[in-house]
Amino acid sequence: MERMKNHNIEAYEWLRKIPPTNTSEGRAKSNILLNNMSEVLNRQLVDGRDKPIITCLEYIMLLKSSSLLKRLLQSRNECHFNLWLMANGSDLYQVSCPWGDQFVVNMTERVCSCRKWELSGIPCTHAVAAIWDMASNGTDTGIPESYCNPCHWLSTWKKMYMFNINPVNGPQAWKKSDVSTTIIPPKPHLQIGRPPKKRKKSAAELADEIMKSNKMARSGKSVTCSLCSQSKRMQK
Repeated sequence: MERMKNHNIEAYEWLRKIPPTNTSEGRAKSNILLNNMSEVLNRQLVDGRDKPIITCLEYIMLLKSSSLLKRLLQSRNECHFNLWLMANGSDLYQVSCPWGDQFVVNMTERVCSCRKWELSGIPCTHAVAAIWDMASNGTDTGIPESYCNPCHWLSTWKKMYMFNINPVNGPQAWKKSDVSTTIIPPKPHLQIGRPPKKRKKSAAELADEIMKSNKMARSGKSVTCSLCSQSKRMQK
């Protein structure tokens, strides 16, 4: 903010009026730093991407709720019978693993010494085993989602879409910018390696070429070697 104040006092005054809770709060509840999560989600949304926007959002909501509950139940089934728990009589659990690891779970602060619960916002395997032990001893543990960070709740997802999206005019009605700087496209440069000489053909074009040549593809067929007389199925 101090750097913003020195650069533009008007922008500084405008940002200062916004409460910090409206911009960010705490740290991100995710222990994944790669793009794999979005790619997996994109694969799961194949059946809902071609639906209308409301139907697609409902499909995502049901998919998220069922996936979270399934993950918690799977962690419970995997850990409850493989971990050894010992409670201290209040809110602490000592969880011993069969491979020699040992962790402490604090059910009041909802943290585990393995730090997975704190990083992801979703109970780790040790916390799920402690929750299952509490439920087995008659403690009212509530629903599994109550132990997750609010960022994973359905109510939080609804708050993200509670605001109206205002319509906008097309580019022909936009106000002309008075900034003298013109953004131009980057200069083209040669790519590393030998440039390709042939255009990559689509699957439909390759199928048409096969039909025009009156030759069938050998993929999926068995051929016999003339030297060893062994058969092998051709791959694509």
